[in-house]
Amino acid sequence: MKLLLPIIIISLILTSCNKDDDPVSNQEIEVGLITNKTLNISGSNREYHIFVPQNYSNAPVVILFHGHSSDNTKLIEMTPYKVWLNKAETENIILAIPKGLYTSEEEKGWNDCRSDAETNSNADDIMFISTLIEEITTSYQANPNRVYISGSSNGGHMCIKLAQEIPEKITAFASIVSSNAVNSECSNSDIPVSALFMNGTTDPLLPYNGGQMTGNRGEVFSTQNTIDYWVNRNGTNLTPSMSEFLNINPNDNSTVELSIYSNGTNNTEVAFYKVVGGGHTEPSILERYTSPLVPFALGNQNGDIEMVEEVWSFFENKTK
Repeated sequence: MKLLLPIIIISLILTSCNKDDDPVSNQEIEVGLITNKTLNISGSNREYHIFVPQNYSNAPVVILFHGHSSDNTKLIEMTPYKVWLNKAETENIILAIPKGLYTSEEEKGWNDCRSDAETNSNADDIMFISTLIEEITTSYQANPNRVYISGSSNGGHMCIKLAQEIPEKITAFASIVSSNAVNSECSNSDIPVSALFMNGTTDPLLPYNGGQMTGNRGEVFSTQNTIDYWVNRNGTNLTPSMSEFLNINPNDNSTVELSIYSNGTNNTEVAFYKVVGGGHTEPSILERYTSPLVPFALGNQNGDIEMVEEVWSFFENKTK
């Protein structure tokens, strides 16, 4: 009986030490949308917003990337990406929305693969996002095998860069109105990563058939060439299953065709949403751009599908 007391004391000490080492149990975890958090990356404070659901432990992570000249606040307040906030709450997703740094034009953006894009930032965005993923998976015990990324335009190009540079940390990506860079400064990884593309055939900024982007934003491969690259890299079926969405909004002058390339290595897939007649905008039923300048400057916004719903449907069942 005399041996029990020392054993109990030692056990209590070990339990206390383990609790102090746990990054979750020794702090109050705030849930909901938390804005303007920062990470110090090479001496620079990088900003991000984060939505933390009630059941954050082992939750999937979705990281959203704004386009050039936008920022993370505008992304979730003024664009179809706003729908992600409701989706994160109902599906128990940790949502991270980082902010790019100022470029030479003093507009915020990302340092993607396009070496000839004069509008790109020079920031070490790979280190920023790598650190952000580590921070989220550690602090919230999120699922490291379910990390997804999505973005439009410059943000979509940033998703491609992450899938090239740190594919071991990315489960799947969705690149909207973006395609592979011709003059790429990124390495070409051979690690399979599920990929979704959603491009408009009449995009005035990103040429659907390849070529120079407007505004000295670099040269890109055609959308089909980009799809072929990811199909080959992931080792999927060469012939896709195809379908067409109902034209529920005939006033938007566009329709959507879907091609799914399945049975890739490690269960990867490639999805291609061809927005026939679509411009440099994200399809949405709920969040319509209201400015009269949008169709003039960016082309048609499709209203037959909800971009967020389609992207999450693609992400939802994919894991490392």
